[in-house]
Amino acid sequence: MIVIDKYAYTNNLINMNPNIKFSVGAIFLIASMLSQSLIISTAIIFLMSAIIVFIAKIDLKNYLYLLKIPLVFLLISITMTLISITSNSEILIYSFKIGNTYIGVSIQSVNTSIKIFFRAMSCLTCVYFIMLTTPFNQLIFLFKKAHIPDTIIELSMLIYRFIFIFMEEVSDIRKSQELRFGYINLRTSYKSLGLLGSLLYKRMMIRYEEMCISLDIKLYDGTFHIVGDNNV
Repeated sequence: MIVIDKYAYTNNLINMNPNIKFSVGAIFLIASMLSQSLIISTAIIFLMSAIIVFIAKIDLKNYLYLLKIPLVFLLISITMTLISITSNSEILIYSFKIGNTYIGVSIQSVNTSIKIFFRAMSCLTCVYFIMLTTPFNQLIFLFKKAHIPDTIIELSMLIYRFIFIFMEEVSDIRKSQELRFGYINLRTSYKSLGLLGSLLYKRMMIRYEEMCISLDIKLYDGTFHIVGDNNV
């Protein structure tokens, strides 16, 4: 089970009304996106993190690990924002020259990067609050109540399902390769990764066909019915 999904079903806020949890997360998320203040963004980061760790009782180490994953991509994006290319070196606080062009960092780019970083982090903590405290089946029910098109909801359910299938197959194939010393050195590692990709595609297609057969047996009519659906 994915760590996020595990905590969504075992956190201390599992019995709280999902409407309240989603509303709180959505309100702070909108505030994070609209606010230009670093103080507000920082306050939201600490508030959401405090609720997640101290009230929902999510393990701090795992929470920080979950933050670290998107943080890498965020830092890469900010690096591109931080760098300025101009012909006027006076606006740059640090630069080097290539031909007639100066590449460096300006005060404006630094301020912009800081704002982007804290805004993105505050939005991320709000999203994690919803994901770590609200099970997926409750989110689907909320989407139904919000009258989100059935096609989008069904695609979300299928993507969610195939994430678990994908991770299960990757884990099984990799364990099998490790038992056969498939990653003992760099050369065999490259070969094993290639085989993993090939086998993964075949296994995923097999699982897809099995799911289609299962749906046909259950007389699937093109609609996934969920608990709380008025059509059930």
